[in-house]
Amino acid sequence: MSRPLILVANPGSTSRKYALFEGGSERARLRFELLNDVILCTLRTDKEESVEVGVHTLDDSPAAILPILRSHGVLAEQERIDCIGLRIVAPGEYFLQDRKVDDAFMQHLERAGEHAMLHVAGAQAELAQLREYLQDIPIAAISDSAFHQSKPEYAWNYGIALDVADKHGIKRFGYHGLSVESIAKQLAVHEKVIVCHMGGGVSVTALHSGKSVDTTMGFSPLEGVIMATRSGSIDLAAVNVLKKNLGLDDGATEEYLNQRSGLLALGGSADVRTLLEREAQGDTRAHLALETYIYTIQKAIGQMAASLNGADALVFTGAVGERSLPTRARILQKLTYLDFRVSDHQNAIQHEANTVQEIHEGTTSKPVYVISANEEKEIAERTINVAFG
Repeated sequence: MSRPLILVANPGSTSRKYALFEGGSERARLRFELLNDVILCTLRTDKEESVEVGVHTLDDSPAAILPILRSHGVLAEQERIDCIGLRIVAPGEYFLQDRKVDDAFMQHLERAGEHAMLHVAGAQAELAQLREYLQDIPIAAISDSAFHQSKPEYAWNYGIALDVADKHGIKRFGYHGLSVESIAKQLAVHEKVIVCHMGGGVSVTALHSGKSVDTTMGFSPLEGVIMATRSGSIDLAAVNVLKKNLGLDDGATEEYLNQRSGLLALGGSADVRTLLEREAQGDTRAHLALETYIYTIQKAIGQMAASLNGADALVFTGAVGERSLPTRARILQKLTYLDFRVSDHQNAIQHEANTVQEIHEGTTSKPVYVISANEEKEIAERTINVAFG
């Protein structure tokens, strides 16, 4: 058959990203973001341009995909999308594999939603919209956790009875696997690599010979470092006090920790750029938020270095990792014990997409890179395997 047309759906915590692939070759990308209560869309082909959209919430983004692709000549009128690949973030052994979306899959997703309501609800909402606006196109669910299956057994466990954990699927599954897998393929030359994925969600992962050894996210993407709107790891006793004093039920507590915490709660904004601007103007709250955020990432890098018994290279990826020069520099300030030192000159060069940028200090530092993860390409390739393999 001719090369299949694959639509990739990669919904994030603060955006909706889509890409159209012809086989393994990318035709176009679409990114929907909410800014000041307005949905903005960027189309990237051989150029990048802003396009008007007729939707009012991020959840409705799938309604605009085909109209935009056809009106801008990316998808001809006679062409049809063969399959959709959707990134799935959900806890459970079932979701450690890529799967076709069918009735059995939807039942498993429904059950997973009972345990991790917010994260699974996002996948359910995206699936509902894709099915409504892109009818009769088969969908492959691409696991964001599958890459972490290589972790050693002890890196999966919490300190609870193993029979209870096994029966109820309470394990440290890990996420951002598609991002980290993309980095691993681009940086195969190093044995021990630490990857900092810094976007709306943030995780730090240890790689040994391209395989996941450990990662900071656990049962859900809430665990680990402070993120844009997520608290990161927090003591259960503190959560109980929070619930009691704010009058929250379980669902409202999960919403609070995932969507109203993190940088947003500490600094009044989930956007690192805004916090940096306010900090430069003397805003002490913004300064404290950034320092706390950076500190948790520095600690996580130390944890991952311990899991590897050292580190040969460090990678920054994700929107913040790629774009925020001062944040990278500040994280590196306390990593000299690992022999990571930043070059102010190299770090000041704006990162170009699809490149590997070195930002370390000459021969006095181990390699530090800024790399764009290509999650969409990973999803497209694995979708072809699920749909046509």
